[in-house]
Amino acid sequence: MLKTLRISDYALIDNLMIEFKPGLNIFTGSTGVGKSIIFGALSLAMGERTSDEVIRTGAKSATVEAEFSYDKINKLPFEMAGDSESLIIRREINNQGRSRAYINNRLATLVNLKAIGSNLIDIIGQHRQKGLTDSASHQDILDLYAGLKNELEQLRKLFNKHNKLKSEYEKLKIKQKESEDEKELLEFQIKEIEQASLIKNEEEQLKKEKQQLLNAEAIKLSCQISGRSLFDEDGSAFERFKNSAKELERIAKFSNRAEVIRNKLDELSINLDEIGIQLRGLGDSYEFDEAKLDIIEDRLALINKLKRKYGNTIEEILRFADDAVNKAAVFSNDNQEIKKLADELKTSQQQLFYKAAEISQKRKQAAQKLEKEVVKHLTDMAMKDAAFKVDFSVKNDVDGPYIDGSTKLAGSESGYDNIELLICANPGEQLKPLSTTASGGELSRILLAICSALVDAFPKETLVFDEIDTGISGEVAVKVGRKLQKLAENRQVICITHLQQLASRGEEHFKVYKGRSKGRYVTRIKKLEGDQRIAEIARLLAGEKISDIALDGAAKLLEEGRG
Repeated sequence: MLKTLRISDYALIDNLMIEFKPGLNIFTGSTGVGKSIIFGALSLAMGERTSDEVIRTGAKSATVEAEFSYDKINKLPFEMAGDSESLIIRREINNQGRSRAYINNRLATLVNLKAIGSNLIDIIGQHRQKGLTDSASHQDILDLYAGLKNELEQLRKLFNKHNKLKSEYEKLKIKQKESEDEKELLEFQIKEIEQASLIKNEEEQLKKEKQQLLNAEAIKLSCQISGRSLFDEDGSAFERFKNSAKELERIAKFSNRAEVIRNKLDELSINLDEIGIQLRGLGDSYEFDEAKLDIIEDRLALINKLKRKYGNTIEEILRFADDAVNKAAVFSNDNQEIKKLADELKTSQQQLFYKAAEISQKRKQAAQKLEKEVVKHLTDMAMKDAAFKVDFSVKNDVDGPYIDGSTKLAGSESGYDNIELLICANPGEQLKPLSTTASGGELSRILLAICSALVDAFPKETLVFDEIDTGISGEVAVKVGRKLQKLAENRQVICITHLQQLASRGEEHFKVYKGRSKGRYVTRIKKLEGDQRIAEIARLLAGEKISDIALDGAAKLLEEGRG
């Protein structure tokens, strides 16, 4: 609620302070005294852009300060609001066109002011429409009217759950792609090693065989030379053994010892025969085989290639293959997890859409009721041919969170509906957004009708109506006054009016007039009570020449206004 408004050096105002009260606050005064200027200054405090032209002539700067009491300040979308029960917004404009804003004496931006102001107050008047004319607020207003707080909280939880699952699913899909690439590599590595059919200690044996093949001719030649030396050449070992044995045989009949030696020579000859056989076998077993050597070379080259990739030994290569098999087995578990998550995501999408569709249906039911109520209020205020509609639309989005059959819809945690309030003030015209249709008093009455229909749901604590009485009089003005009075039962309403039917309904009544200060006209404010208030309402009834009849009529209007 707006408690006080202080204005210095703004337009016709030199120094002004207004203390507001709950309920209906009425402002009256003659044309041109500066009533709307006051609320232009309030708009400035709420973050509207301006220029140095608003500075009072001769002053260096203009200052507007608004103090609010608000029991939900700590929930406002700006941390500077703090936990205080009071909120002071100050705006300063210097004569160089520069502006500074403060929230509770802390420097702030216009964005900060607008964020806070949009939660505190609606200023409804020509060129100063806020809140209700902003289509961004229409869904929230309808939801409050429809009483969808619990359903929206359920949808918000489903939306957050869906987003979390979607994020996990997308991460797992990326991981799966990476895993598939890694798995393909592992499968290639496993296959490459398995196809090699490696055997432990195989490399050493192949190297040995390679050396034997490379030296086969040398081995054969050495065996041949050795054989010739033992058996074939003159004076060979075998021939000498034989000659020695013959000599000993001649003397064996004379000496037993000679017989023993001859027998040993015979044994050596037999052993020498065996050696000859082995030499021939050894020489025959080594033949140079170029094809076999190529096979061994290729096999060693393959082993060396695998060693460069997978380990320094065949044992290490085989261990690498075993590890790769174990890693590849893990990826099948990832596939099961992503399938499970995909099923959960599909279920969450269905739950999300069903809840959003349920909320959308309740919104449409509430919208039909709201449309009828607004039209009734408009009819009461001499706009019987006006039409009002709550327009619903959806937006397709291939990446949207809501799926209706095969169509994806854009949306947020509050659903997929795009809602805008449309109005047709005059017959024959098309329905148009509030922000582009009527202006001045006509728009004020339209917004009053909407506020009246939303009386139990409208979120703002303070509503300001400027020029709401343009083009009305008589019984219609009485109905407008009653609607303002009803609206002010559970919030603060501030209204500028020229009509006695509205003025008589106020709980607080302020008169705006021109005074003189230092030879110049300035705007002044006076709070009216008792006879002063009766006189002001009489002036609205009869003009500047007030008769007793006008005073009696004013007194009766005040009495009716209190009833």
